Amino acid sequence: MVLLRRRFSRVFKLALLLSIVGAGLFFFNSGQYSESISVKDYKEYLQNYINSNSDPTPSSSPNAAKQPAANLKDESNKNNNKKNGGSVGSPKTHDEKMKAFFNTVFQHIIDYSPKGKTKKIYNKEKCLLDGDVGSRPENYKDWYKLSYKNLGNCLEVSDTEFTNLKTSHASFTENLNKLVLPKGTYKGDGIVLVGGGKFSLLSYLVIKTIRNLGTTLPIEVFIPPNEVEGESEFCSQTISDLDAKCIYISDILPKDMVSKFEFKGYQFKSLAIIASSFENLLLLDADNTPIKNLNTIFKQEPYASRGLVLWPDFWRRTTQPIYYKIAGIPVNLQKRVRNDIDDLTPVGVYTKPDMVDIPFHDFEGTMPDVSTESGQLMVNKSKHLATVLLALYYNVNGPNWYYPIFSQKAAGEGDKETFIAGANFYDLPYYQVKSKVGVDGYHRKEGFRGVAMLQHDFVQDYNRYKLASADIAREYSNPSSVVFDKSYTVQKFYDKYFDNTDEDIDVMFIHSNLPKFDPLPLWKDNDLIEDGKPVRSYTNLRKLGYHDIEYENFKTLKELLCEKNVDFKYLADEFKSNPQARMSFCKYITDRYKYLEETHQEALSASE
Repeated sequence: MVLLRRRFSRVFKLALLLSIVGAGLFFFNSGQYSESISVKDYKEYLQNYINSNSDPTPSSSPNAAKQPAANLKDESNKNNNKKNGGSVGSPKTHDEKMKAFFNTVFQHIIDYSPKGKTKKIYNKEKCLLDGDVGSRPENYKDWYKLSYKNLGNCLEVSDTEFTNLKTSHASFTENLNKLVLPKGTYKGDGIVLVGGGKFSLLSYLVIKTIRNLGTTLPIEVFIPPNEVEGESEFCSQTISDLDAKCIYISDILPKDMVSKFEFKGYQFKSLAIIASSFENLLLLDADNTPIKNLNTIFKQEPYASRGLVLWPDFWRRTTQPIYYKIAGIPVNLQKRVRNDIDDLTPVGVYTKPDMVDIPFHDFEGTMPDVSTESGQLMVNKSKHLATVLLALYYNVNGPNWYYPIFSQKAAGEGDKETFIAGANFYDLPYYQVKSKVGVDGYHRKEGFRGVAMLQHDFVQDYNRYKLASADIAREYSNPSSVVFDKSYTVQKFYDKYFDNTDEDIDVMFIHSNLPKFDPLPLWKDNDLIEDGKPVRSYTNLRKLGYHDIEYENFKTLKELLCEKNVDFKYLADEFKSNPQARMSFCKYITDRYKYLEETHQEALSASE
């Protein structure tokens, strides 16, 4: 359900038809109430139907919305079925209704997207962002650059552009509130990746590892519209052997609507979420490999109660404060609610009364630090379809407007902040993992080369968070104990509860972003070879649960490409004019596999 934010103080005409389905999603629909009803009255009404299974521990969204109970779902669905006409049991009828719903969503995107594009002009004299700002003690001296004033002095947004963005945003969300998704559109749990071109091969490597580690969840690979023709063998044979299948945007959107959009890059991830058949899904980048069994992840807290789990990036948030004005989100600059990732320690312990140079995203109403890394994301679409569809809007308009607004030249500018922005707008509950991003890599003459981001087990992380919450509540149970502490630092908080413990929090995902396990550029660049000899790029296998990802992936590449000779379109296009080059390509793969095989046991032992 798209929950209208509590921040609106005006009285509105609320048309309410709650349609909540077992595996479906729900929105406000007009026609249920003829009288006007205030937000306050509506919230009291909803309070009677609070989900009794909601998680009682602190949420990363302090204004987390509650879900209505099941008895309201069934009656609402009956009303919807009567109004829409026809039988719910008819596949054809349901398919038509689903496509009509998404056709309307995309028409709203067309109608209510801001015109033009940002000029990406940054105030050279006033903008202090001369690089990414981290969260470690050596970065504390730069935190003043993240204040409301300093972040607002960077990307320039004119009055005309602001009006354009604000009016469009309000119109889109207002019209979205009137929609009801057909019952049964999404069902079950699964994993989703984006394929097409080289990403199909990378997806295959990820799927192979997932299956080798015993995960039996169904898997869907989204194929972008411009890649459909070249992926028939991949979809019909290659991944079907691993109990995976392809999905297409045309599965949910009429073809004439697809032709109106030119999707690229990061935008495909939002499309993959809505095109997927799953209600609960784990979205993975095609270069991001889970190294734990995932069969029970959707039943675990904090996902089970919140329906959205996100993972952190290296850097603090740099969103232009004007975004909150565009979206109509009030930010209370007189109320600090956290210090970076620490939203548990009382504010008085680390804040002086003058509150000078406080990082903007420590204030109430903002998205919390640190920034988000979207190489992996878990979402329940019955709780967070509002989040997903607003993120889709941000992504469609991302390159022109929202990517620069959310990141202001920060590393990884793209879709990374769109999902947390959607959840924050609707006050929906979520959890962002507190454990900092790990890194693996190797040393070479030029210095250390990081090859992968390591993201941690969200269940173990959340258990640490609950322990920290209970411990800090006990420590400051007496209000008189809340006094300013000069020795306090965020790093001490992190070390005590998330790092300095007897057992490490497991690595759950290896995001192999540079270089990727794409054999074509590795072969062309003769990469991972130093002084004429091969080197291992992953050097801490203990941290990776002793999963030798290089060895396993090159074993798969050798078998798939050089023994079974399975064709991937982007490789076929590369070698079409030079068949002999494929021999050199396979020699690189085979030689590297042999080296990794010979050093496999040594690498395992060295990590113990």
